[in-house]
Amino acid sequence: MNPVFGSVHAQLSALIGAENLVTEGDSLDTLSKDYYWYSPLLRPQLDPKRADLVARPGSVEELRAVISACFAAGVAVTPRGGGTGNYGQCVPIHGGVVIDVSRLDRIHSVEGGVVRAEPGVRLGTIETVARASGWELRCYPSTWMKATLGGFFGGGAGGIGGVRWGGIASIDTVQSITLMTLEAEPRILRTTGAEARVALRTFGTTGVMVEIEMRLAPKLDYDQLAFCTPNWSALLDWTDAATRRGTWRKRVASQFEWPIPSYFKPLKKHVRENEHMSFLLVDRVQTDEVVQSAAEAGLTCVYRRPLLDPPKPPFLSDFTFNHTTLWAMKTEPAITYLQAGFTQDFRRQMAAWQAKFPGEILIHLEWGAIDPLRVDGPDASPDAIGVGGIPLVFYQSEARFRELIAAGVELGISIGNTHSYHLPEVSVENTAARHALKREVDPRGLCNPGKMKSYPINPFAATK
Repeated sequence: MNPVFGSVHAQLSALIGAENLVTEGDSLDTLSKDYYWYSPLLRPQLDPKRADLVARPGSVEELRAVISACFAAGVAVTPRGGGTGNYGQCVPIHGGVVIDVSRLDRIHSVEGGVVRAEPGVRLGTIETVARASGWELRCYPSTWMKATLGGFFGGGAGGIGGVRWGGIASIDTVQSITLMTLEAEPRILRTTGAEARVALRTFGTTGVMVEIEMRLAPKLDYDQLAFCTPNWSALLDWTDAATRRGTWRKRVASQFEWPIPSYFKPLKKHVRENEHMSFLLVDRVQTDEVVQSAAEAGLTCVYRRPLLDPPKPPFLSDFTFNHTTLWAMKTEPAITYLQAGFTQDFRRQMAAWQAKFPGEILIHLEWGAIDPLRVDGPDASPDAIGVGGIPLVFYQSEARFRELIAAGVELGISIGNTHSYHLPEVSVENTAARHALKREVDPRGLCNPGKMKSYPINPFAATK
């Protein structure tokens, strides 16, 4: 071990116990990685990266001690949740100490439709506790049984429930985020409202989250529905109309082009050869009406099961969002993915994109709320819902992949850069706000260095 980390290891052993440190072996490798290997571009860049050690503090006081020791030694610090991200969010580019927050997993309260919890609590746990009190998560990833609250807020954006509530940055979902600074004497900084949203999806570059307050939604009982037909256009027209129908309360609206359904091996007996598929989670009291509407459109309901309370498998959501990509890669290792946002002219955009790259793009759509305040009820606005998705791509070469992305952008499709470990820069104003927050909480630039590419301070930039 590097002498610097030998000294840090000795200090941390005394502070939090040797049993809460990982310095070698498969565990060190695992805790240095996430699901970046979905990307053929990220694999060669991130495969060699790993932490020098992993610390697993079990209290805010232990976290403070870990950060203080790392600051004194001048080593990089990378916060980590469940490690379910896909872009290398928690991969330590410059080594150093990974802080695994999974032991910081206390739910302090669920009151008045707001959960207050530590960053390491799993979202599946929050959902179970919230539903027992008459509430549910507004939005959560398909990895919700493993993903942590802090990891989702630090590295995610949207997911299941987003068709009603939008992503984590929508309206008032985030009540507050409390950060610990990276200083000799770490401070606690509580941010609220718009200020708190600056810390969202910063890949842990703006301090370590120690507490989050998040608004919940009133609990509903859901049925999980799947519909099939060989007619893609008929399925698309019905699914789109059903999603925009404000009187139907939904938690998921997804559509998959054949052969994507064939990759869902656990659903094999429900999948029909050469037929496309849509998933909906709908309020149980409306299920009969939804199924009847689908039948009138020529669709077959091939799956109808309640979402149990408390939540127990099977979950159709295990096949949505980037779980779709995972199931596809198990069958077709050459497959990778993109994140795409379509306009309301999505039918033309998809057709033109696929026509230019025949056989290379498989369409996977996810509907989401653009304006959650105008989604519900008889007066809901159809344009409050947007169409996005995670198209699957048969990867051939980097040049071809870049060409495919450029063609999508030319068609007006917004493409998320899921093949870079650098923090996306949404706007000049957002970038400036993030820089200001980072200066406040991380004066030496030690926190997950290399991820905020535009930030001018990276003391490890010359190292590999």
